[in-house]
Amino acid sequence: MLFFDHTFFKSTGGEVVRHILELLTASVTGALIYGGIEVAERGYSHISMGLMGAFAMAVIHELNAERRAGKIHLFYALLISAFFITASELLAGEILNRRLEMGIWNYHNMRFNYDGQICLRYSLAWLLLSFFGFAADDLMCRYIFRRNKRPES
Repeated sequence: MLFFDHTFFKSTGGEVVRHILELLTASVTGALIYGGIEVAERGYSHISMGLMGAFAMAVIHELNAERRAGKIHLFYALLISAFFITASELLAGEILNRRLEMGIWNYHNMRFNYDGQICLRYSLAWLLLSFFGFAADDLMCRYIFRRNKRPES
């Protein structure tokens, strides 16, 4: 494990390094967990989904820091997270599925879809998964990054 409580991180430059390591840890965690969820549900995944999970978890980590600082309520942070993931899915889908014709996913047969790339069902799923992402981030902050302060909701 990385030693996030080392004295090196107490300097200004060290805080920057610490923040980068936290983002990297959150991103890798998001990539692995989301890839695992995809494999469990569909039986396979694509590397682009791991990258999407990494970006989503990095955003969740930053939103959760704002929440812990009392700058944003959990409900609004969850909405922002779900919106970000849905917007990212649309952008990735338009590029990867439509433009490059990779056919990674297709929601055309789902109700309330837009261009077969996003749909209401999965946007709501991103809201729920964001909640678990926030919980995982709280655990990382407490046990991996060694922040002793309990998160407030």
